[in-house]
Amino acid sequence: MIDWTWTEVDKLEKQEKWNEAKAYLLNSWRQNPADLKTVIRLGFFCWYVVVEQGPLGIADADVDMDELETLLDEVTHFGLTHFMTNEDFLWCFGYMISMFPYYFGDYEQREEKGISMLKRASELCPDEPIYTYLRSFSNTYDKHKEVFQQVQIVLEDRFKGEGLLSDYFKNAFN
Repeated sequence: MIDWTWTEVDKLEKQEKWNEAKAYLLNSWRQNPADLKTVIRLGFFCWYVVVEQGPLGIADADVDMDELETLLDEVTHFGLTHFMTNEDFLWCFGYMISMFPYYFGDYEQREEKGISMLKRASELCPDEPIYTYLRSFSNTYDKHKEVFQQVQIVLEDRFKGEGLLSDYFKNAFN
């Protein structure tokens, strides 16, 4: 599992410097497009800011949401082309796609794609409670209460750092 801590990005996100965080992540990706951590952090950043724009208190004038959606599409396409056998890519992008498929294309096709990515991540790492839980998340909670309890134990350890991705996954399942 990837160490999600990235001091520079975490700081910008905590300070709600959305444009600076995007620029930093985009520059990092352009310099090293094959770096999986960068692909995931950039994709998650775009997804989260677009999806949570209202709760984050971001006005359209503050951040170009169309640009973020375009960038999300670009980084998703890149990831689908290069990282479809990597469990970290599969679980994170599978989760984002299954939760909000309309940001990724045809709703029903993409929803199924996201679910299949979550399934594949849990098949690659069957002993990973987070992957198993995320896979079940798109189905039924009652069926996997035991997995939920296992996930709670590992969240804090797995999602170090203070950026959007770490905060989201440490708190999303509480």
